Amino acid sequence: MTQPLCANHLLSILSSFPDPVFLLTRSGRYGAVYGGTDSRYYHDGTGLIGKTLHEVLRPEKADWFLGEIARALNLPGLQIMEYGLAAGDVLGLSDTGPAQTIWFEGRVQRLNFQIDGEDAVLWVASNITHKRTVEVQLSEALRRERDAINTMWQRMTEKLPAKKTQARWTLNMVAGELRGEAGERVALTGMETQLLACLAEMGGVTVEKTALCARLYPGEPVDPDRVNVSLSRLRRKLVEQQCGLAIRSLFGKGLALSEAVDLQR
Repeated sequence: MTQPLCANHLLSILSSFPDPVFLLTRSGRYGAVYGGTDSRYYHDGTGLIGKTLHEVLRPEKADWFLGEIARALNLPGLQIMEYGLAAGDVLGLSDTGPAQTIWFEGRVQRLNFQIDGEDAVLWVASNITHKRTVEVQLSEALRRERDAINTMWQRMTEKLPAKKTQARWTLNMVAGELRGEAGERVALTGMETQLLACLAEMGGVTVEKTALCARLYPGEPVDPDRVNVSLSRLRRKLVEQQCGLAIRSLFGKGLALSEAVDLQR
């Protein structure tokens, strides 16, 4: 028969958790600290037991944690949040452990018993600094790519000849609707609106599908076929609404509008 785990076994298991586990009361007192012993990722938290959040953190940080504890105590189920802690946020920090700001995913659950006469939560803090760093790097790379695409597009449109005729069509970018001077109205999806806007900015000049794809799907591999789905639906709508506006395809060159369309942003 399997023997039940004794208190020492349970304590050993808790202490072996890779991530630190805190028992925190409503007032912000550390009732217990387990796990998180790898100094590459976490600071030693054993000295926190018995102290309050305001004794170990800057006031604004301590207040934030108290707010999250109160929220977890008042709401059912698991509460998840992300937060950063810099060395300067922690008072009297030891020299061991990471020096840079580290990011955590906090998983907080209300306990069904009290600690020292107070309601309390179990708070598991997982180090997500690497994940956060990668996300920031990807976001920055995507921003640079978008800026490059927008610059390229702006240079393309700057070289276009000035419009000579009044457009019979207006594309409302906010409402996602194409409107004709004769009262025609065509409701468009977000991608259809963006596609039509790109073509409208070119003022009837042919634009390659690769350029359209790069502008419509920044940060993703350029696949001209991705434009075809939205293009097909947009053309079908224009035909069904009996619009005089059409999207022309020039073999080996790209796409162009048959008439000018003014953009209303």
